[in-house]
Amino acid sequence: MDSSLPRPGRPRFRLSTVIAGLLQAAFYLAYPLTVYLAYSRLETRQLALLLFGLYAISVALRFRGSAAELWALLRQFAPLGVLRGVAMATGNRTVLLFLPVGVNLFLFATFSLSLRSGPPMIERFARTVEDDLPDFTLPYCRKVTIAWCVFLGANALLMVALALAAPLSWWALYTGLISYLIIGVLLAAEFVLRKLWFRHYGDGLADRIFRWIFPPQRTRLGRRSLAYVAERGVAERGVADLK
Repeated sequence: MDSSLPRPGRPRFRLSTVIAGLLQAAFYLAYPLTVYLAYSRLETRQLALLLFGLYAISVALRFRGSAAELWALLRQFAPLGVLRGVAMATGNRTVLLFLPVGVNLFLFATFSLSLRSGPPMIERFARTVEDDLPDFTLPYCRKVTIAWCVFLGANALLMVALALAAPLSWWALYTGLISYLIIGVLLAAEFVLRKLWFRHYGDGLADRIFRWIFPPQRTRLGRRSLAYVAERGVAERGVADLK
């Protein structure tokens, strides 16, 4: 057998996909600083054209030749393209400050709709890590999704206020640094709360430390987590015996 042929069932590594993802992440992270620095050096239309070009590169790197995929990418980037188009047409620089607002509103709508149509967004994330998610964690996933909706909505409103009424330096500082620090704190706090509440641990280093400091057998939910792990182990052994 030719060893150069790709193995079936194993996804191939795509360098362009990684580059596109890194470029898009770098764009969001550097956007406030880019706007802040370019405000004093470029005209509004030049700045909007520069940002539009960066997004066009990201779309081109992610495109794989499918018409359906191209349409999905264009729909994803359409609201951001409209903002740049309005800035280029009107010469109004304030329009460019609303891109982070658009991102937050998009996430807010995505999380909110998941509460209605189900499953909640946090549950979807959790199932990417653990397919057989315990039923007793589902209400918690819904509550965390609601909490993120509140944060994203409040974050969007604050960014609107900064864009309309605050100095540009305040807008750049919040959208480029403070908001990311808040997100990091929220993620860390949720992780700790989840471990202390359910005491459902895995095999990672952090889980082993939590298990040592906060043993699961000391709480009712912790004992339920232990029972769930034991039941799943029995089921997995039964499947293995059948094979």
